[in-house]
Amino acid sequence: MRVPFKCLSRADLIVRHGAAEVSALARAGCEIIWLGAESGSQTILDAMEKGTTVAQIYEAAEKLHEAGIRVGFFLQFGYPGETRADIEQTLQMVRDCQPDDIGMSVSYPLPGTRFYDNVREQLGEKQNWRDSADLAMMYRGPFATPFYRQLHVVMHKEFRARKGWREVWENPHKRPWLWRVREVAAVAYRWLTLPLARWQLNRLAQLPHTGLPPAPHMSLQEAARPSVQD
Repeated sequence: MRVPFKCLSRADLIVRHGAAEVSALARAGCEIIWLGAESGSQTILDAMEKGTTVAQIYEAAEKLHEAGIRVGFFLQFGYPGETRADIEQTLQMVRDCQPDDIGMSVSYPLPGTRFYDNVREQLGEKQNWRDSADLAMMYRGPFATPFYRQLHVVMHKEFRARKGWREVWENPHKRPWLWRVREVAAVAYRWLTLPLARWQLNRLAQLPHTGLPPAPHMSLQEAARPSVQD
Protein backbone atom coordinates (compact mmCIF):
# COMPACT_ATOMS: atom_id res chain seq x y z
CA MET A 1 0.00 0.00 0.00
CA ARG A 2 1.30 3.45 -0.93
CA VAL A 3 -0.22 6.20 1.21
CA PRO A 4 0.85 9.79 0.44
CA PHE A 5 2.34 11.50 3.50
CA LYS A 6 4.58 14.33 4.65
CA CYS A 7 7.01 14.34 7.56
CA LEU A 8 9.65 16.28 9.45
CA SER A 9 13.35 15.48 9.52
CA ARG A 10 16.85 16.84 10.00
CA ALA A 11 19.36 17.52 7.26
CA ASP A 12 22.05 15.40 8.90
CA LEU A 13 19.70 12.39 9.09
CA ILE A 14 18.82 12.66 5.40
CA VAL A 15 22.51 12.80 4.48
CA ARG A 16 23.56 10.11 6.94
CA HIS A 17 20.98 7.55 5.77
CA GLY A 18 22.01 7.89 2.13
CA ALA A 19 20.21 7.78 -1.20
CA ALA A 20 18.75 4.30 -0.65
CA GLU A 21 16.58 5.35 2.26
CA VAL A 22 15.57 8.60 0.52
CA SER A 23 14.40 6.50 -2.43
CA ALA A 24 12.53 4.22 -0.03
CA LEU A 25 10.71 7.24 1.39
CA ALA A 26 9.68 8.25 -2.13
CA ARG A 27 8.43 4.74 -2.92
CA ALA A 28 6.47 4.69 0.33
CA GLY A 29 4.58 7.82 -0.74
CA CYS A 30 6.48 10.67 0.91
CA GLU A 31 5.50 13.85 -0.91
CA ILE A 32 7.31 16.52 1.11
CA ILE A 33 9.82 16.57 3.96
CA TRP A 34 10.13 19.64 6.13
CA LEU A 35 13.69 20.23 7.33
CA GLY A 36 14.58 22.31 10.37
CA ALA A 37 17.13 24.22 8.32
CA GLU A 38 16.87 27.28 10.62
CA SER A 39 19.80 29.30 9.20
CA GLY A 40 22.23 29.50 6.32
CA SER A 41 24.95 30.71 8.68
CA GLN A 42 27.13 28.05 10.29
CA THR A 43 27.88 30.48 13.11
CA ILE A 44 24.21 30.66 14.03
CA LEU A 45 23.62 26.91 13.64
CA ASP A 46 26.49 26.30 16.05
CA ALA A 47 25.16 28.91 18.49
CA MET A 48 21.76 27.18 18.40
CA GLU A 49 23.47 23.87 19.20
CA LYS A 50 21.70 22.52 16.14
CA GLY A 51 24.26 19.82 15.41
CA THR A 52 23.95 20.25 11.63
CA THR A 53 25.96 22.05 8.98
CA VAL A 54 24.97 24.32 6.12
CA ALA A 55 26.60 21.84 3.72
CA GLN A 56 24.29 19.09 5.01
CA ILE A 57 21.24 21.29 4.34
CA TYR A 58 22.34 21.84 0.74
CA GLU A 59 23.06 18.13 0.25
CA ALA A 60 19.80 17.00 1.85
CA ALA A 61 17.72 19.33 -0.33
CA GLU A 62 19.49 18.07 -3.44
CA LYS A 63 19.02 14.39 -2.54
CA LEU A 64 15.32 14.84 -1.79
CA HIS A 65 14.68 16.73 -5.01
CA GLU A 66 16.53 14.08 -7.00
CA ALA A 67 14.21 11.45 -5.49
CA GLY A 68 11.14 13.47 -6.45
CA ILE A 69 10.36 14.53 -2.88
CA ARG A 70 9.45 18.16 -2.27
CA VAL A 71 11.37 20.07 0.39
CA GLY A 72 10.16 22.52 3.01
CA PHE A 73 12.49 24.71 5.07
CA PHE A 74 11.72 25.89 8.60
CA LEU A 75 13.76 29.08 9.01
CA GLN A 76 14.47 30.86 12.27
CA PHE A 77 15.71 34.42 12.76
CA GLY A 78 16.59 36.57 15.74
CA TYR A 79 18.93 34.28 17.65
CA PRO A 80 21.33 36.22 19.92
CA GLY A 81 24.38 37.33 17.96
CA GLU A 82 22.78 37.04 14.51
CA THR A 83 23.90 39.78 12.10
CA ARG A 84 22.59 41.11 8.81
CA ALA A 85 25.33 39.09 7.11
CA ASP A 86 23.98 35.90 8.76
CA ILE A 87 20.47 36.77 7.57
CA GLU A 88 21.70 37.32 4.01
CA GLN A 89 23.39 33.91 4.10
CA THR A 90 20.04 32.36 4.99
CA LEU A 91 18.31 34.19 2.13
CA GLN A 92 21.05 32.98 -0.23
CA MET A 93 20.58 29.41 0.97
CA VAL A 94 16.89 29.63 0.04
CA ARG A 95 17.84 30.90 -3.42
CA ASP A 96 20.39 28.13 -3.93
CA CYS A 97 18.42 25.17 -2.56
CA GLN A 98 15.08 26.22 -4.09
CA PRO A 99 12.85 24.61 -1.46
CA ASP A 100 9.24 24.06 -2.45
CA ASP A 101 7.92 25.87 0.61
CA ILE A 102 9.28 27.84 3.54
CA GLY A 103 8.14 28.75 7.02
CA MET A 104 9.67 31.58 9.05
CA SER A 105 9.70 32.21 12.77
CA VAL A 106 11.70 34.22 15.26
CA SER A 107 13.71 32.41 17.92
CA TYR A 108 11.50 31.04 20.68
CA PRO A 109 13.09 30.38 24.09
CA LEU A 110 11.78 27.05 25.39
CA PRO A 111 11.94 26.40 29.16
CA GLY A 112 14.60 23.86 30.06
CA THR A 113 17.05 24.96 27.37
CA ARG A 114 20.27 26.89 27.80
CA PHE A 115 18.83 29.51 25.44
CA TYR A 116 15.90 30.06 27.80
CA ASP A 117 18.22 30.41 30.78
CA ASN A 118 20.25 33.04 28.92
CA VAL A 119 17.25 35.27 28.17
CA ARG A 120 14.93 34.43 31.09
CA GLU A 121 15.42 37.77 32.85
CA GLN A 122 14.20 39.61 29.75
CA LEU A 123 10.98 37.63 29.34
CA GLY A 124 7.91 39.61 30.34
CA GLU A 125 4.24 38.70 30.45
CA LYS A 126 4.26 37.61 26.80
CA GLN A 127 5.29 33.97 26.94
CA ASN A 128 3.63 32.73 23.76
CA TRP A 129 2.86 33.93 20.24
CA ARG A 130 -0.71 34.82 19.34
CA ASP A 131 -0.31 32.82 16.10
CA SER A 132 2.45 31.53 13.85
CA ALA A 133 2.63 34.88 12.01
CA ASP A 134 3.06 36.90 15.19
CA LEU A 135 6.88 37.17 14.86
CA ALA A 136 7.07 39.13 18.12
CA MET A 137 10.43 39.03 19.90
CA MET A 138 10.12 37.86 23.51
CA TYR A 139 13.58 39.09 24.46
CA ARG A 140 16.02 41.70 23.20
CA GLY A 141 17.09 40.12 19.94
CA PRO A 142 19.52 41.50 17.35
CA PHE A 143 16.72 43.63 15.84
CA ALA A 144 13.30 44.79 16.98
CA THR A 145 10.01 43.06 16.13
CA PRO A 146 9.11 45.38 13.17
CA PHE A 147 12.35 44.35 11.44
CA TYR A 148 11.46 40.65 11.53
CA ARG A 149 7.91 41.27 10.35
CA GLN A 150 9.32 43.19 7.38
CA LEU A 151 11.90 40.45 6.81
CA HIS A 152 8.99 38.03 6.51
CA VAL A 153 7.53 40.25 3.75
CA VAL A 154 10.86 40.52 1.90
CA MET A 155 11.69 36.84 2.08
CA HIS A 156 8.27 35.66 0.91
CA LYS A 157 8.07 38.20 -1.92
CA GLU A 158 11.36 36.97 -3.35
CA PHE A 159 10.64 33.30 -2.67
CA ARG A 160 7.18 33.41 -4.30
CA ALA A 161 8.51 35.39 -7.26
CA ARG A 162 11.31 32.91 -7.96
CA LYS A 163 9.08 29.88 -7.43
CA GLY A 164 6.30 31.33 -9.58
CA TRP A 165 8.71 32.09 -12.42
CA ARG A 166 10.03 28.51 -12.35
CA GLU A 167 6.52 27.09 -12.40
CA VAL A 168 5.59 29.24 -15.39
CA TRP A 169 8.41 27.81 -17.49
CA GLU A 170 8.47 24.23 -16.19
CA ASN A 171 6.10 22.08 -18.24
CA PRO A 172 4.23 25.12 -19.60
CA HIS A 173 1.88 22.99 -21.71
CA LYS A 174 0.48 21.32 -18.58
CA ARG A 175 -0.79 24.63 -17.24
CA PRO A 176 -3.83 26.52 -18.58
CA TRP A 177 -2.85 29.71 -20.42
CA LEU A 178 -5.00 31.84 -18.09
CA TRP A 179 -3.14 30.46 -15.07
CA ARG A 180 0.20 31.35 -16.72
CA VAL A 181 -0.96 34.90 -17.43
CA ARG A 182 -2.05 35.38 -13.82
CA GLU A 183 1.15 33.89 -12.45
CA VAL A 184 3.34 36.09 -14.67
CA ALA A 185 1.40 39.13 -13.41
CA ALA A 186 1.87 38.01 -9.80
CA VAL A 187 5.60 37.43 -10.34
CA ALA A 188 5.99 40.86 -11.95
CA TYR A 189 4.18 42.52 -9.05
CA ARG A 190 6.42 40.81 -6.48
CA TRP A 191 9.64 41.75 -8.31
CA LEU A 192 8.51 45.37 -8.78
CA THR A 193 7.57 45.82 -5.11
CA LEU A 194 10.59 43.94 -3.72
CA PRO A 195 13.06 46.91 -3.87
CA LEU A 196 10.73 49.06 -1.74
CA ALA A 197 10.27 46.21 0.72
CA ARG A 198 14.05 45.80 0.97
CA TRP A 199 14.48 49.56 1.47
CA GLN A 200 12.02 49.44 4.36
CA LEU A 201 13.90 46.48 5.84
CA ASN A 202 17.22 48.36 5.65
CA ARG A 203 15.63 51.40 7.28
CA LEU A 204 14.33 49.28 10.18
CA ALA A 205 17.76 47.67 10.57
CA GLN A 206 19.32 51.09 11.17
CA LEU A 207 17.03 52.02 14.07
CA PRO A 208 18.86 52.25 17.43
CA HIS A 209 18.75 48.85 19.08
CA THR A 210 21.09 46.79 21.26
CA GLY A 211 20.63 43.04 21.27
CA LEU A 212 21.95 40.34 23.54
CA PRO A 213 25.49 39.11 22.82
CA PRO A 214 25.89 35.45 21.83
CA ALA A 215 26.26 33.11 24.80
CA PRO A 216 28.81 30.28 25.00
CA HIS A 217 27.42 26.98 23.71
CA MET A 218 28.55 23.43 23.04
CA SER A 219 30.56 22.45 20.00
CA LEU A 220 29.09 21.13 16.75
CA GLN A 221 30.27 17.61 17.57
CA GLU A 222 28.59 17.70 21.00
CA ALA A 223 25.36 19.09 19.57
CA ALA A 224 25.22 16.39 16.86
CA ARG A 225 25.57 13.59 19.43
CA PRO A 226 22.12 12.11 20.30
CA SER A 227 21.14 12.36 23.93
CA VAL A 228 20.81 9.18 26.01
CA GLN A 229 17.29 7.74 25.81
CA ASP A 230 15.77 6.13 28.90
